[in-house]
Amino acid sequence: MRSLADLHESFINKAREPFVKGVLPVKPKEGFLPVIAMNTWKKSEDYYVKKFEFRVQAHRNEFIKQLLEYEDEVGHNAKMVVNEGLVVLMLQTKDLERVTEIDKEYAKYADAVYKDVVLIPE
Repeated sequence: MRSLADLHESFINKAREPFVKGVLPVKPKEGFLPVIAMNTWKKSEDYYVKKFEFRVQAHRNEFIKQLLEYEDEVGHNAKMVVNEGLVVLMLQTKDLERVTEIDKEYAKYADAVYKDVVLIPE
């Protein structure tokens, strides 16, 4: 008969096997909603800069559309670079050549739109 210590040691060793071999005991299920890590706004050369990543082109297009509508409402524009699933926003008040409160408000709005657009179920 095996001792309790031997049983415990064999149990622990068996539990460690998936981690030692690099294989999980179960395969994680992928959800239908995209999980995209959010990065933060960075101040670079008197600009606020942030990259927004999209896995679905329709979400990217809706994001851009809503930002353009916002720009018409507030009369403040951002520099946008669009490349496939990536949109880079650069915010600056051009008259002052620095970041002001209106740029910070635009940044908050862009973050809110991004969350809304990316989490829309297809």
